[in-house]
Amino acid sequence: MEAQQISGVILSETGYPIETATIQVFPSGNATISDKQGRFNIPIAEKDSISFLEVNHLAYLKKQIPLSIQQNLDSIEIRMKAIVTDLAEVTLVQKSILQEVINNSQSVVILDKDFISSNNTGTFSGALAALPGLNTMNVGVGIAKPMIRGMGFNRVLVNNRGIKQEGQQWGADHGLEVDPFDVDNVEIIKGPASLLFGSDGLGGVINIKDDRVPEKDGHFLEYLGMYQSNNGAISNTIDWEGKKGNWSYGNRITHQDYGDYTVPADDFSYAGFDLPIFENRLKNTAGNEFHFSGNLNYRSKTFSSTLRISSFNQKAGIFTGAIGLPRAYNLRHNGDFRNIDVPRQENQHHMITNNTTIAIGSDQLEIDLGYQRNIREELSFPGAHGISPELVGSNLALGLYLDTYTANLRYEINANDDRQILFGSQLQYMNNQKDGFEFLLPVFNSFQVGFFHYQLWELKTKWKINAGLRYDIGLHHIDQHLQPIYDRGTLMPTGEFEERTPDFNREFHNISGAFGATFKRNRKNIFKLHLGNSFRFPTAIELSSNGVHHGNFRHERGDSNLGIERGYQGDLTYLFQSSDLFLEASAFYGYFTDYIYLAPTGNFSPLASGGTLWQYRQDDAIFNGFEFSAQYNIAMGLQVDMAADFVQNLNLNSRLPLPLTPSSSITLGLDYSFLQNQEKLKNGQVFISGRYNFSQNRTDRNERSTPDSFILNAGITMDFKFLGQKLTSRLSVNNMLNARCLNHISRYRLLNLPEQGRNIIFSLKVPITI
Repeated sequence: MEAQQISGVILSETGYPIETATIQVFPSGNATISDKQGRFNIPIAEKDSISFLEVNHLAYLKKQIPLSIQQNLDSIEIRMKAIVTDLAEVTLVQKSILQEVINNSQSVVILDKDFISSNNTGTFSGALAALPGLNTMNVGVGIAKPMIRGMGFNRVLVNNRGIKQEGQQWGADHGLEVDPFDVDNVEIIKGPASLLFGSDGLGGVINIKDDRVPEKDGHFLEYLGMYQSNNGAISNTIDWEGKKGNWSYGNRITHQDYGDYTVPADDFSYAGFDLPIFENRLKNTAGNEFHFSGNLNYRSKTFSSTLRISSFNQKAGIFTGAIGLPRAYNLRHNGDFRNIDVPRQENQHHMITNNTTIAIGSDQLEIDLGYQRNIREELSFPGAHGISPELVGSNLALGLYLDTYTANLRYEINANDDRQILFGSQLQYMNNQKDGFEFLLPVFNSFQVGFFHYQLWELKTKWKINAGLRYDIGLHHIDQHLQPIYDRGTLMPTGEFEERTPDFNREFHNISGAFGATFKRNRKNIFKLHLGNSFRFPTAIELSSNGVHHGNFRHERGDSNLGIERGYQGDLTYLFQSSDLFLEASAFYGYFTDYIYLAPTGNFSPLASGGTLWQYRQDDAIFNGFEFSAQYNIAMGLQVDMAADFVQNLNLNSRLPLPLTPSSSITLGLDYSFLQNQEKLKNGQVFISGRYNFSQNRTDRNERSTPDSFILNAGITMDFKFLGQKLTSRLSVNNMLNARCLNHISRYRLLNLPEQGRNIIFSLKVPITI
């Protein structure tokens, strides 16, 4: 055949253009994505063989178009049938069985690379905080972890390319070790997700999807640079990817370097002392990061496999006044705002994964294998811990080294539009080792295995029902730890030992299930109901920790008798969608038995520099709240966005709220798009948004309330050509008014330190075809 192209348009059943649909030609494998008008073009070379087109989109049923019956290949019109899903921020995503079965009855938001890039301020978790129902628990600007509907720590599961990411996520000062530039697509599942993901899925799941595969053969390079004025942060990332036939690859290198950040305050108060903040800059909050990832993919119609390696490396300072009792003399800068001193964290997360999908007739088998090595080191001065510096060889206070092995298996039987039947199992083994002159966690081994069955079926054309059951086993073996006792006067060892943690084993068994229903009243109105019985096994940390956690300046003690935490949760969601308006409203309620939490005892620690004593406890609790989001296209490129969220909880034993509950908020934004059809300047967008955080007065005993605040952000983004090269630039200002804002769930809230002040961010993206 002669060289030509296949062109056409992708439309909904009612004639609306469908953007970001994936169109692929088989068996050649050439592919492209539809534009905002739903149009697409696929070059076809003379040597290419073509049989049919396959069209995929998250919001629509997959469709195959035989090309032999098409009279004109340059004007194909394809109409797609909608499926029930959350259409906010829908983009190109590699489909998997998990996504197909989850998107039916739960509250789900799908984010693309552009959204993450637009909200990126240095951490992946921070980018997610722009969504209703999500918050960020942080330590400064370089360490952040997500919370969903008021739940965090081990209640939010991060599924990274099919593998549950395991680090030291139990700590409030432990960030999520994910390169913020190395995420193409992410699925946020709000609410119970234990059925398909296992323990830790009570609050929700952050499901990082497979890496994007280039649309056509060739080699491609993309550079992205970003500068932030507040702390002089400089970020550089290079993505190099390519494709030839069924094979493709991708590599990314990221480097970030940032200095001490500034806050809109001259002083702060802690433990009855008023202390200065010199030049509004928090000493020793600088950091640097270096990350690398690479993947190799093979994809055909019946077989696909991806091998991926990644390495996250971070060195981050901790505000000098955050550990021990701060004094004015050690808060003054030495003139080097990029110096990373002690105390600090040095974190590494190395990961190797393989994801394979095999088509067996009309069935499909998925296999995920993964190995993770998590290294967390906290450095401090031995003298501050009641130990003579002469007795230790370094400033390593805590060294935590976690190895995790994971294997997942899923088998889907004869999938079709009307019914899905899925069987699966998950296996995980963890081994934790330790080092350092202090003790917090013992050596331990953990093993978990789970089996689940899931079904989805369509009743008539308006109802879809899904349900499933799951069985899990969890095992922990905890090693005994004897800690030397030091004389408080001489800081030398007395020759005696204290048993911090005994040797013991725990075994857990659990059965859980979920049920969901989706009712599509018509094209515009959709209702979702999801009921889930979720669970979480106590972690080895909650069972056996007994030491000073200096990142939080407190003595944390576990309880070896803790039982399984169970949640009985319900979500009700309403979706409205038309050509101009998208609206989603969700309400949720959860009753939890034996909810595990860390609470102050009101007593001081018997350990040197231990601060207050905190104990892991269990009580029954209730969570409830709602989320609301709306997007309205006014006219002529003008769009208004609104989002609101509210969550509250109650400890049924103390009749008080649980600690670290996020403040409610409401956000209003206005976007104006322009220069859509220009040659040299195009895709312009101006935006402004304001977020009001309500005061948080519902607090636990010994927990401070937090006042309200208002944050104003604005910016402009645009594509342009320079010397024939396409560039994308973005200029934004966060916290334009330099307002004083206290984040109720921030580690530094304990010191009455506000969040980052005004921050001007400039980024430039340069795509290059090699």
